[in-house]
Amino acid sequence: MKKNTASLVLAIIGAVCGLIGAIMWAACADACADIVGSSTLYTVLFILLGIGGAVVSLIGGIKAYTFRGGRFALSLLGLLMQVANLIVQCVFVEGFSFVLSWWTLLAIVLLLVATILSRRTGE
Repeated sequence: MKKNTASLVLAIIGAVCGLIGAIMWAACADACADIVGSSTLYTVLFILLGIGGAVVSLIGGIKAYTFRGGRFALSLLGLLMQVANLIVQCVFVEGFSFVLSWWTLLAIVLLLVATILSRRTGE
């Protein structure tokens, strides 16, 4: 039986990048609280969307490795959660910062390719 190794590897690397980005933003949200205001909501959103998206994408990549059902849906959901995390980051700093969002952007690119590859069939 064939295995979808490329999707799994990209999902693992993308999930790690997404985790780094989410943890960085969750940790920095409290430090930026005096500039932005209340950071509790943003911290929760960074944790839910960033870390949750990375975990869901990783599960989708694992399912894609063995061509199991739900692989594309989970990969797509994780990708969309990472995109939503990027949007929350832009709202939090009231603009886009390439330097601050580097890890999330890298995760989005890797998870996009992993999602596309998870659509392949095992034949």
